[in-house]
Amino acid sequence: MAFLIYKKTNAGENVRYERVRPLRLSGPDGLIARHVKSLAAEQSDGWKLDSAELLQLAGCADSQQTVLFDATGSSDPAVCFYELTCLHGSCRDRDTNLALDFNIVLDRAKSGFAPDSGAAFTVSPAVTPKKISEVLALTGGPGGGDWKWGSSALQIGATVVQPKTAATAKQ
Repeated sequence: MAFLIYKKTNAGENVRYERVRPLRLSGPDGLIARHVKSLAAEQSDGWKLDSAELLQLAGCADSQQTVLFDATGSSDPAVCFYELTCLHGSCRDRDTNLALDFNIVLDRAKSGFAPDSGAAFTVSPAVTPKKISEVLALTGGPGGGDWKWGSSALQIGATVVQPKTAATAKQ
């Protein structure tokens, strides 16, 4: 499972994704640590970055690039790629809580999907993409830390899924 930068291009009625490189969010030199360290003290309580702003922090100027999260595990029966739309953060002294908003790009059975197909693939986008949110945490904040993935301060232990509206329930 990893955050990856992909080139996203329209291919007729489909969208083609081609992997460019990994995106390092954690670690003392990761994008989140660098961003938090650049904030004024009063800004660390709550901040957000959309995908374009995150890519800009990573030094990517190409507007066709996007961030995908590969949620496919080695024993999973499905291939899952989520496109990051927004990253919300809240920092305390030595911890950072994150809420990530995603659109589901690909979620289908592995059969017929070659192991290296994640390097490039084409999908038919949904008219209304399914959205999910995930809560994560880093063990670092304005007061220092090692910036490794840790457990969230939220105790619900669940993924937050956007509720269906009357319009999406009909689909």
